[in-house]
Amino acid sequence: MAGYSKLNVMTRLTIGFLALLAATMSVSVYTIIQLNRFNKASTHMLDMSDRMTVYKERLSDALLSQVLYEKKYIISVDAALYSHFLSTGEDLARYLDEAISIADTPDSKEILVNIQGRHSRYRALFEEEARYLRSHTAYRSGWYKAEKEKAVENMLEELNNLEISIEEDTRNRIKGLTGAGTRALKAALTMAILSLIFGIILAAGTTRSITRPLAIMKKKTQEIAGGVFESSLNLSSPPEIGELARAFNVMCDRLGEMDRMKSDFFSLIAHELRTPLSSIKAGIALLEKNGDRWEGQKKERVLAILSEECNRLIVLVNSLLDLSRMEAGMISFDFARGEVKPLIERAIAEIEPLVVAKKISFGFDAAEGPYPVTMDNERILQVLRNLLGNAIKFTPEGGRIRISLRPTQGGLEIAVADSGPGIPEEDRAVIFDKYKQAATGVHDKIRGTGLGLAIAKHVVDAHGGRIWVESELERGSTFTFFLPA
Repeated sequence: MAGYSKLNVMTRLTIGFLALLAATMSVSVYTIIQLNRFNKASTHMLDMSDRMTVYKERLSDALLSQVLYEKKYIISVDAALYSHFLSTGEDLARYLDEAISIADTPDSKEILVNIQGRHSRYRALFEEEARYLRSHTAYRSGWYKAEKEKAVENMLEELNNLEISIEEDTRNRIKGLTGAGTRALKAALTMAILSLIFGIILAAGTTRSITRPLAIMKKKTQEIAGGVFESSLNLSSPPEIGELARAFNVMCDRLGEMDRMKSDFFSLIAHELRTPLSSIKAGIALLEKNGDRWEGQKKERVLAILSEECNRLIVLVNSLLDLSRMEAGMISFDFARGEVKPLIERAIAEIEPLVVAKKISFGFDAAEGPYPVTMDNERILQVLRNLLGNAIKFTPEGGRIRISLRPTQGGLEIAVADSGPGIPEEDRAVIFDKYKQAATGVHDKIRGTGLGLAIAKHVVDAHGGRIWVESELERGSTFTFFLPA
């Protein structure tokens, strides 16, 4: 049994099938032939249906996009929109050619050829109208509009007919496979009757070896649904299910981590929101109670505090929104060739009052010569602000901060070094995760959202670069990120 438990599911089934092969050879050969034909026909049918459906969707999307660019162009006569129209039209024409080349029914080909003709008519009408618009010549705009709409409606109707044709063709093919499926089913039933007794014994043993660990995993799944993530699975099972159990354990660990992260998030947000909201509430109460009696300076001080706390709330909410949008892939980047040095100088200028206030020694070392990289200026500036803001936050009064810019193989490295308390080794791997903050000893009283470094990592990753930290306790930290050229 010990040796059997090491056999994977495929090996166990193979042994059973080999035992049945001698008694069922003649029927099996026939069944295999029929099933092979059935499988090939089914695969071809599904493949053709899926591919034609995909092309139908692509054609619909391309046509609607082209119509949208056409309407915008008619209104604005913008050359960029005209280029988009032509590009989308080329895509649509390419999709039509590809769809026609794979269409294997006369109806589908005829519909696609009809769409091709109407699309040519639509493009010709738009080209004529565009020439009138560019030359500022009066023309029958109503007639052109009606003809274009008629062409588009015809194409949409043909696309709908194409979808109906695909569905009808699929149904016909399924009917054609019925005979082969029936013959294969009869052969399979014959084989099943001949090997029933032996098959039941074999199936019972094999099934139990699979279902028993699956039942345990099901029970564990119910525990997870109840919020219990701690216990782990250690099953005696086929290797595949053993691997699944190990993956299940990893999932439990991740869920537990996410549960802890959720708790940390609510705790963090509660803390970060409560403090400024309490300050704002207190400030408003003071103004309501003493606003008429206070002199201008006192009023201005309270209003300044209210403004600062409002800005703090706005920064927190914006950071949360930015990170959520980055994780969802909803933020678009405006990449362009440019120099990083001016961005660093701009970020330094923004934090200069804070540097002066804390009497921090600040230095900037930049290699000579232009070193352009492809980047989104505003997002890289956001990374620099986050790194410099952290450096100032954790650098004690009278400390030092150094930022350096140096070329390296394949790109640029930008490093921000501070003389703060340093980061414990166990925290260096997680500080780039959202809501994670390092334990910084005497600076634990300094609170943050734990979002700045997570946002920085998302931005740098989107640029194809990487970001890391080097640190020693009581000797400061150096955050470095690399941007490919």
